[in-house]
Formats: sequence, C-alpha cells, structure tokens
Amino acid sequence: MRILNVIPAKAGIQRFWAPVFTGVTALTLCVPLRAVEVKPVVNAQLLGGQNYFNGAESSFGAVASLMASPYTKFNDQWSLVPLYSGTYQGTQQVQDLVGGGTLFQDSQEHNVSLKGIRSFENGLKLKAVTGYGTELLRETKDENWGQGLYDNRRFSMGTEAEWSWAKEQYVRLAYDYYSIRFPNYQSLSSQAVADGQGRELDAPDVLDSHNHMVTLSGQVSLPKEGILETSFSNTWTSYGDQHVVDISGTLTPDTRTDRTEALTLQGTWPVYTGPNCKLLGSVGYIRTHLFSTQNHYDAEQTFFNPDYYAYLTHTVQTQWTFLVGEAPWAIQWSGSVSRQHYSDRLTQDSNGVYGTAITNVDYATTGLSVTYPIAKGFSVKAMTTFGWNDSNNTDTLLYQYHYNTQTYLFGFTYAY
Repeated sequence: MRILNVIPAKAGIQRFWAPVFTGVTALTLCVPLRAVEVKPVVNAQLLGGQNYFNGAESSFGAVASLMASPYTKFNDQWSLVPLYSGTYQGTQQVQDLVGGGTLFQDSQEHNVSLKGIRSFENGLKLKAVTGYGTELLRETKDENWGQGLYDNRRFSMGTEAEWSWAKEQYVRLAYDYYSIRFPNYQSLSSQAVADGQGRELDAPDVLDSHNHMVTLSGQVSLPKEGILETSFSNTWTSYGDQHVVDISGTLTPDTRTDRTEALTLQGTWPVYTGPNCKLLGSVGYIRTHLFSTQNHYDAEQTFFNPDYYAYLTHTVQTQWTFLVGEAPWAIQWSGSVSRQHYSDRLTQDSNGVYGTAITNVDYATTGLSVTYPIAKGFSVKAMTTFGWNDSNNTDTLLYQYHYNTQTYLFGFTYAY
C-alpha cells in the first residue's frame, strides 16, 4: 500500500493498464480475427423511493447499478472478459470500516476488471484477473464527492483454477491479492482521534492494508434436483502504518495483522413446479471469524481493551422465489439473522464507561421484491427492505449499535 501512495495517479493508472493492453494485443495477434466472437452482457437497474432511519424520514433517494461486459471468445481455448460494474446508493446505510458501524448518507462504487480464461477439453479452466475500484462514501449530504473520510481505492489481481466434471458441478481454487488505500483519512485522522477513536488510529494511513486471500469453493448436485454451494476462504491482512497499542497507550514498533476465516454453505431446491408456476427455495449459513493482533486504547476514558477488534459472526439466511405466468412475475422474499460476538470488546454504557460483559451485536433483515417483464430485456420492479440492529453495548457516540431501517423502492431493470 505504501508503494501506491508514492505513485502519481496518472502514472499509476498507466503502469496498471500497460501490461494489460500489451497482453490483449499479443493475444489478439495470435488469434485469427474471424474466430473472435463478442457477446455483450448488460445488467442495469434504476430505482427510486423513500428511506427511513430510526423512524426519521429521509428525502427521496435513488438506487442505481450497471454491469457491462463484452465477453470475447477467441476460440474454444481462449476467452477474455472485460468488466465494468458500478453502483449508487442514495439511501442511508451503515458500514463497518474501522471495527464498528458508521452511518453514511449515500455512496457510489465503480470497478473495472479484466479476466483471461484458458479452457481445456477435460473441463479444466485456468483464469487470471486484475482490476481497480473506487468507493466514495458521504457521511453528510453537503460533503463533496471525493472528499469523504472513508473514500477508498482498491487494486486487485488473482488467479484461479476451476474443474467441472458435470453440469453445475465444479471445484475452484483461487488466490487473490488486493490492496486498499484511504487517501483522505491521513489528513483528517487527527479529528477522528479527537472524537475518541483511540491511539491505534493516531498515525497516517492507518486504514491502508495489503490482503492475500486463498479460496476453495465448489458446487455439487443434491437429491431432488437440489444444488449445494460451498466456499471456504482465508484472508491475511497487514496494516503497514497501524502500530499495535499496548496497555500504557503507547504505540509499539509492531504493526497490526489480521486473519479472517469465512465459511459459506447454501442449498437451493425447486420446491414446486407446475404448469405456469415454479417455487425455488434456498437456505444458507455463513461463519466469519476475524483474528487480530490489535488492541484498543480509549484516550478519553484512559482505558485499555485488549483484543478489541476480533469477532465471530454467525449468519443464517433464506430466499424464496415464486415465478408465475408465461411471461413470469417474479416474487422474491429473503431474510437473514446474524449475531456478531466480539472476543474481548467490553460493553460501554451511555456515558462511555466500560463494564465487564463482552459485546454482542445482533442484526436481522427481511425484504420483498416483485418484478414483471414489460418488454424484451426490460422489467418493472418494486421492493421493500427492513433491517434491525441491536447490541448489549449502549454507547453510540462512536459507532452505530442500535438502529432500524426501512426502504421502499420502485423502478426499472434491464438485462441483455
């Protein structure tokens, strides 16, 4: 991450894309032009509506997304997948970026990537991908885009091997590297520390990180036409400029390192199939375990809390989709329940005084959407979502622990 900080933006972009363009040019020259087949893929939506946060009505907000990819197949062995994906969320949301929930008024995210695929006759595929993305987050509506404290940039690259031995049955092994940089946090970090975030954040570039992730995933068939999807990943994260704080509040020479284990299981079945209707159901489980070497020193309370950031999260989720009609209506209901148990983060009361209990955070969400096709590729969509967050930690000065949200949206989608 430190390397990215000293490269000028224009030079960094040129250095990133130069080898990509070189490789694409070389690959194109090696393949006859008559063999090239381009299949454009587009998926977009534009929705508008109302959002409520803790019962307070917000102004009209929009949610928009676009995914576009000119999938290029050179022959039976070589394919190239350029991809752009972007989202804008004009409704209030809470995100965890510094070990606790932070409220943002709106956000936008843009990502570009390029993936090369080498296919073999025995069902093996080898893939290589590189990408760059930016996320812009506004804590207040009058904040200028690009000036947000938590705006971040991500550079990524990775490789993957996938072997498929039957339809909808495969196994994948992937390695990914990505770096995350928060360009505005350095200049505003002194303000954040003054608000009581702690000594471990009292340094430049404390949120910038390097990440290495290894993922093993797969999909197999289940009885009664079911499908089981599984994934297990291990991510090693290093914060080169975030020094570990000790019991006296002193920053030590050691820097923070994290490791995150993530396990995902999901089963999907066709529950009912009739002449003009179909019901699909899925049930899933996610387990996320974060280990961290960082502690927390609360300068305002002069209190040391070891192992402050580590946690274990269990999530159970379900989704049911009902398709009815020849040009089918799609009615989809989803729900999830999560509990995040911190390893050693002590609860605080409304005055910030620390207790003896360990912090738990509970979250539940449910949503209903209805989609109806009105023309080729176009559909009209209405959706509503509800979310609840609660905790035995009653201090809300720094992080959002207690809130509820409701969102009502209506608009159009397009898929090609």
